[in-house]
Amino acid sequence: MANVLNKYAESLLEVAKTQGVAHSVYADLLEIKQALSNDTAFAAFAENPKVSNESRKAFVAETFKGVDKPLMNLLYILADRKQLGFIPGIVDAFVEYYNIDNEQAKMKVESVYPLSSEELDTLGKVFIEKTGYKKLLIENVINASLIGGIRATIGTTVYDGSVSNELNQLSKSFQKQ
Repeated sequence: MANVLNKYAESLLEVAKTQGVAHSVYADLLEIKQALSNDTAFAAFAENPKVSNESRKAFVAETFKGVDKPLMNLLYILADRKQLGFIPGIVDAFVEYYNIDNEQAKMKVESVYPLSSEELDTLGKVFIEKTGYKKLLIENVINASLIGGIRATIGTTVYDGSVSNELNQLSKSFQKQ
């Protein structure tokens, strides 16, 4: 199924880029995913085989009016194929392809307290230089177990400058001796 989601996402990105609306589609998809994330009624509707194609298409037309044409066309295709339940997976795949295409990545910064905008901007600039990305989408997560410092995660790479990590490293070095 991941293959299908990836094909939908890749095709949507390609068409959106051709029409110059990739960023708008990206923003719309993030909003759609957020809106659908806890909507059990949508999940039940999307998976109900008794709902007619006309009802699904009417639902799409009413619920998603105002989105760009490439996204609306995909939603109609999903409605026609009874695959509206694929939307969250397609959003995830689209975001991944969009980020790669735009040389940007998500960055999770863990700290003991909420970091200011200035601190996050400074960290972003440092890690942009370090990683070569053009843009980092930074999320600050509070983690009291760090004791101090920060832990930054970009993709599968972790940069750990926390006090708890330093203490662990120090403990390991004593154990070796």
